[in-house]
Amino acid sequence: MVKVGGEVDAFCTKCELTLAHTVHAVVGGQPVKVECNTCHGVHRYRGATARSSAPRAAGARGEKPARPKAEVVGFDDLLAARKGTPRPYSPKQTFAVDEVVDHPLFGRGFVSAVRDGGKVEITFRSDVKLLIHGRG
Repeated sequence: MVKVGGEVDAFCTKCELTLAHTVHAVVGGQPVKVECNTCHGVHRYRGATARSSAPRAAGARGEKPARPKAEVVGFDDLLAARKGTPRPYSPKQTFAVDEVVDHPLFGRGFVSAVRDGGKVEITFRSDVKLLIHGRG
């Protein structure tokens, strides 16, 4: 059951991706207004299918052509694909791509990129955070 303040996967018009959104308004048990947890854009709920900006070809009798379905991969599936036991996050530790990390505030996530200057990008369920590492 969807409720205000809950999370749903929806197509973000700014990011142009299917991402996690926070529900702002519900009508008849369906979300109608959502906020992207990545870019914080507020927009109408658009379901979990990607939109295409390409012009549509008209059918022979005016019917809409079938759209290819976008594959949506959930956070749990992405996390399960990472191997190893979770390590607690500490700015003193050094992390590598695909390592599973337990953060005291953001929860469990995985390293999606290692940046220059001692920073690491970690994908959590609700957001992607840029944190420091290797400072010990």
